[in-house]
Amino acid sequence: MKSVHRWVSIAATATTLAAGTLLFPGGVASALDPLPGNDVKTTDVNFQTSCRLIGPNRKPNTGTAFNGGASGAGANAWGVQIMAPETVTRGQEFTYRIQPDPITTHKILDDGSLVLWRNIRYDVDIPPGTEFVSAKVASDPTTPFQNTPTITRIDPNGKKDDNGSILRMDINEEGRPSDLNSDEALAFEGGHSNGWATEKNPGFLTFPAMDITLKADSVRDVIEPTLRVSTGSDPDANTLGSADNFFRVIAVSHNNAGDSDTIVYCAPLDTTKSTTVNAGGMPLTSIKVIDPPIYGLDGRVLDIVDNGTANGTRVQMWDPTGAENQQWTMESGGNQIVNPHTLKCLDVREGTVVNSLSDLFPNGAPIQISECGRQTSEQWRMADEVTDGNPVGGAIINLPSGKCLDVTDNVSANGTPLQLWDCTGAPSQQWNVPSVSTTSLN
Repeated sequence: MKSVHRWVSIAATATTLAAGTLLFPGGVASALDPLPGNDVKTTDVNFQTSCRLIGPNRKPNTGTAFNGGASGAGANAWGVQIMAPETVTRGQEFTYRIQPDPITTHKILDDGSLVLWRNIRYDVDIPPGTEFVSAKVASDPTTPFQNTPTITRIDPNGKKDDNGSILRMDINEEGRPSDLNSDEALAFEGGHSNGWATEKNPGFLTFPAMDITLKADSVRDVIEPTLRVSTGSDPDANTLGSADNFFRVIAVSHNNAGDSDTIVYCAPLDTTKSTTVNAGGMPLTSIKVIDPPIYGLDGRVLDIVDNGTANGTRVQMWDPTGAENQQWTMESGGNQIVNPHTLKCLDVREGTVVNSLSDLFPNGAPIQISECGRQTSEQWRMADEVTDGNPVGGAIINLPSGKCLDVTDNVSANGTPLQLWDCTGAPSQQWNVPSVSTTSLN
C-alpha cells in the first residue's frame, strides 16, 4: 500500500472533570480549572523516592527529606497524579496535567528545625512523538509558597534551550551550577528568600500542577508522559544524588549554631541501594494516538458496521467513539479514503451495466469497504470545505460518477447506512474533519 497522508485536525470532544475539583491522596482538594480533552482520565502513581542529602560539611549522606501524604505517614513515599486524554488524533493539540502529591516536610538536622525550602525545582520530560506547544503552572491559591514558579524548557545540562527535551518548574534555575561540592551550589542565591521558596516553617506542602500542551505527531501510536528519567542524552537522571534527578530542593534548618543549608536530590528509587527505578521512573500514563473520523450529519461519523473487515461490509453513521472502525486517512495522491486498521478503502457497490456507465452508480448505491485496488469506484475527492476547519463542511465526491457521499433519507440515527446520491448540497452531504481547538486552560 502506498504511503498515506494523515489529516492533522479533528474536533475535540469536550469532556471535563467534575466541578474542576481534584482529590489528592489524603483527601486534600485542589480547586483548579477542569482539564478539557477527549475522555480525560485521572491516574494516581504512587512510588518511593530515595534522596541524597549534601550537608554543610559537603559530604553526601542519605536521610529523610519529607514524609508522604497529608498524614505524614510513610518516609519518602511520594507520588503524582496525572490527568490526560485517553486518545488524541494525529496532529491534534492536547493538554495533560501533572500534579505532584502533597508531602509533609521533615527537619534535616536532628537538633534543628526546618526553616524553609528554597530553590525548589521539579523536572519532567517532553514525551517523544510530540511537538512542544506551551506549558504553564496551574497554581492553587492554597499552596504555601512565597512565590509562584514558572516553567522553563531546558537541555540535560540544565541550560535554557528552546529545543530542550525537559521542562523545569522553578524560578530562574536554568544554567545554575550543579557541582555538589561547590560552595556556590549551596549559596548561589545570596539569600533564603530568592528562587522558588516556601513560607517559613512549611510543614504540609501542596504543590502546584504543570499543564503541558503538546501536538501529537503523525508516526507514534502511543504518547507516554514521564517525570525526568534517564535517556540516552540524559543518562544520570535516575542515579541517586545526581544533579539531574527530577526533584531538587535546598532545605534550610536552624539550630543553635545558626542556619544550615542542605541540598537534597531525589530519584524514583525504592531504596538508596536500588539499581532499577520504580513506577515514578516509568510512564505515568499512556495516551493512544488515533486517526481521525469523518464527521457528518448531527455530529455522527463514518463507521464500519460491526467493526467488520470483509470486502462488502457496509458503512453507516454512528456516534463518535474513537474506535478503529471510525478512523480514516486519505492516501497521498491516490484519492482513496482508507481505514488504516483494515487497510480497506471506502467504496461504492457498483450496479449492473444496462445502457450506460452511469448505471454502475445509481442513486442509492450502498457505500462499503473493499480491498484497495484500481477500481474507479474507490476514487473520491474532498471539497476544500471538508478539511479547512469550516464547521459547515463540504461534499465528498465519488470521481467516476460525480455523485456525493450521502446519509440515507437524511436520518443521522446510529446505524443509518451511507449511500451515493446526486450532489444537492443538503446537510446529509456535508462532511468535515474540523480543525481542533488548543486545549489550554484559560
